[in-house]
Amino acid sequence: MKKSLMGYVLWALLLGALFLSPGMLGLAIVPLSVLAVGALVDPPKGITVRRGASRREVRLGEEVEVRVKVRVERGVGTVLIRDPLPRSVALVEGSNVRAFFKGLKPLEVEYSYRVRPELRGVYTLPRSEVTTRNPLGTRHTWGLHGEEIRIRAVPEVLKVVPVREAKRKARISVPETSYAVRGALSTDFKEIRNYQTGDPMKLINWKATARMGEVLVNEFEREGKKTVVFIVDARENMKGGKAGESPYERAISLVASMSHRFLRKDYHVGLYLIGTGKFLPPATGPRQLHEMVRTMMEFERVKASGESFAEAVERLKGVLAKYTPLVIYVSNVLEGTKGETRRGLATIRALGRERARPILIDVSVHGADSPEGTLVELEKRAILKELMGTAYIVRWMPGEEAGKVLGRLLGEIG
Repeated sequence: MKKSLMGYVLWALLLGALFLSPGMLGLAIVPLSVLAVGALVDPPKGITVRRGASRREVRLGEEVEVRVKVRVERGVGTVLIRDPLPRSVALVEGSNVRAFFKGLKPLEVEYSYRVRPELRGVYTLPRSEVTTRNPLGTRHTWGLHGEEIRIRAVPEVLKVVPVREAKRKARISVPETSYAVRGALSTDFKEIRNYQTGDPMKLINWKATARMGEVLVNEFEREGKKTVVFIVDARENMKGGKAGESPYERAISLVASMSHRFLRKDYHVGLYLIGTGKFLPPATGPRQLHEMVRTMMEFERVKASGESFAEAVERLKGVLAKYTPLVIYVSNVLEGTKGETRRGLATIRALGRERARPILIDVSVHGADSPEGTLVELEKRAILKELMGTAYIVRWMPGEEAGKVLGRLLGEIG
């Protein structure tokens, strides 16, 4: 509009000067007056944007309501508010772009919209972009307002799973943990020992620590419990495939769902990520499930080291000997990892004194119906046949529902 007015003014002034016409010069006064008034009118200013989210942590498939409250104190004109959305965050209801007209009185508006994360991860909703213009569009402002909103999308945990109850005895047993380490802490004092990673701060014996010059903790007897340790392959062979369908991403959902089931039975559950050196000591309660999911997601897009499964088992020897747990290894077993898998499984069985076979969950990238999948499938069948005697093997093929795999597994664990 400003350009058209300026063009009209220049046209009128030119004709008036050429023909010495007072009428044409008079015509230029009108748009010049309009432009002068437009230059004096401030666009809307004094903007305050407050935003909030109904939830900061959701499971995949769940929605988040974003509420926006806007107040504009001064100026006259249009107000355009835009909330940019990150990739993989879908708008499912309402609009994240709104326009309003600010009159002579202060403007206050509230609105909301709903979004849904499509993939696991932590997403940041950037600050609101606000553009204002005066009525003639001759002056405008742009700025960022409000605070960023962080939303964490975690894997769906299958809490209700139809388990196929077998009439025969369960093939997989969870061995009883030795009395010294199992169960919740009792009030029966056992000994004072050196501090170990994962020990609660409340167990530190501060007097003994000050006297001896090293951190010492009180150890109490524990009640009886069973223990499960997940060893999850976080190396590059687990992170191929489509977004949201890689073996590692599927493993997160499966491990979270199985852990939820075990923790409800009051088991100790621990986690080790191969290639990261990250270990969560066996523990119980909802907090442990939250820590496990957070840890697995944290390393989802981090390049792991070349640590092998056998090396990881060697690092965990002390824990495995102490707890004698049921070990569940989740990986995408290929020809290059066959040897390390065999050695690691053999070590686990030896440490458990053959009381329980470990579980190997093989998560495949390609289905057998694709050309590359056919070759990989033939290779996997040969590899897993060799490993058959060292572990209870469960295969998870692409397209197979997690609930089906989970039900099959839980039906075999006694």
